[in-house]
Amino acid sequence: MSKPLINILWFKRDLRLQDHAALAQAAADGIPCLLWYCFEPSLMAAPEMDLRHWRFVHESLLDLQQQLQGYQKKIYWVHSEVIPSLANLAEHYQIQHLYSHAETGIKLTFDRDKAVKKWCLKQGIQYHEFPHDGIIRGRKHRRAWVENLEKAYFKAPLAVVDLSQLNTLALPKNLLEQWAYPPLPAVIQTPQEGFQPGGETTAWRYLHSFFQERGKNYSLQLSKPAASRISCSRLSPYLAYGCVSSRTIMQMLRGKLPHNAGSWNLKNFRSRLWWRSHFIQKLESNWRIEIEPINPVFNQLERITEGPFLEAWKLGQTGFPMVDASMRCLQANGWVNFRMRAMLVSFASFALWLDWRPIATHLARLFLDFEPGIHYPQIQMQAGLTGYHTLRIYNPGTQVIKHDPEGIFIKKWVPELQHVPSTHLAEPWKMTPMEQSFYQCKIGQDYPAPLVDFESIIAINKDRYWQLRQSAAAKQALPKLLEQFCVPKDIVKYQQQTNTYVQE
Repeated sequence: MSKPLINILWFKRDLRLQDHAALAQAAADGIPCLLWYCFEPSLMAAPEMDLRHWRFVHESLLDLQQQLQGYQKKIYWVHSEVIPSLANLAEHYQIQHLYSHAETGIKLTFDRDKAVKKWCLKQGIQYHEFPHDGIIRGRKHRRAWVENLEKAYFKAPLAVVDLSQLNTLALPKNLLEQWAYPPLPAVIQTPQEGFQPGGETTAWRYLHSFFQERGKNYSLQLSKPAASRISCSRLSPYLAYGCVSSRTIMQMLRGKLPHNAGSWNLKNFRSRLWWRSHFIQKLESNWRIEIEPINPVFNQLERITEGPFLEAWKLGQTGFPMVDASMRCLQANGWVNFRMRAMLVSFASFALWLDWRPIATHLARLFLDFEPGIHYPQIQMQAGLTGYHTLRIYNPGTQVIKHDPEGIFIKKWVPELQHVPSTHLAEPWKMTPMEQSFYQCKIGQDYPAPLVDFESIIAINKDRYWQLRQSAAAKQALPKLLEQFCVPKDIVKYQQQTNTYVQE
């Protein structure tokens, strides 16, 4: 007896129903299509991943199912590696097409996708990967990349999905029981207070509230760790897991900009969406930047890979209030604004002299919006590993004075400093013994003494760094790196500022 003919739509980091090219194609084909997601044990156990990520994915899948119910359709998810699950399906169905988006992920997912492609070829299944976010697979240079991003992606028509025409496959109950996939851990099926909930529906609520009200102070409060929680769009986890497409947002922005009195906020927001694609293209162009410095000469820095400095940084116990507050905030709810993220990396890299790889892995676990294509290039840039970006070192005390002068953010996340006046929050270790007693915070007992003398250690480590950055080997690598990772208009700028440094 011949097997029923089906297609499969494999959801990955594209957990939405709108502007979904692969889903639109599946709907147009007319062949019964299985809507399918795999919670892959190997990926769930990857050092970069955390339960918070899978809880967000599970909530997003529940949202898709809720939306599909109105069309009497169903999405299935299984706790299994991809190829064994596909093999189970292939025993009962003739799979004609496997559709998915072209994920720009970690090496594990890159290798998995290559293995799936190889398996499909062997089985006679046509595997189609659809581009995302204007990213071009296999591109080793940036010539004409900007024009393609704007015309071929941001300004291109949205991929309209007619769910009423989507012919979905309903799996028989006995077949699902026969496969007996292990249940998902209960912890990822349980909402956790403080974290943004997953789902396309929620993504649209955030989007509308940002355009209608929250974005009015976007540019003014972007760098403020407390106020940014409201005035930033907070769309990053929804973009990271594809609950809304960047193209959809861009096209909404284009309609709003000419008629909006606060258009400068929207223009600033738009530029960050553009930079998002720019950074993802870096990882797509060279996956090795997940594991190696962009400029290979920086392997010679010999930074610290383990030990008490790393552990204190992870725990938010460095003795620098803004660093510790930011880390504890991330631990609690998975989000802090960009400036605090940059400060965490620059402090770890230049004050504690930590290697970028354990920094990247730990922050990936904490960031609810972990997007590999943004994460690794940004970590490397903040750690000074490109050799052409302006080196920025963020002084944690300066960040307190500029962006949390009243201590609202610090006192929320570092309650040991609750009674310390704001005038001492930048450098609490400078309080006299009498002040420490009066303000109920003894340094070294109630709150850690600073791990390092910031100014002196920065001077030492900055010199170590610049000796290598100004070496002939570092400069010799630049032309190839600029060609691969930089848009043409920026190449001249970077060539002229290879020795620039800013302390903030």
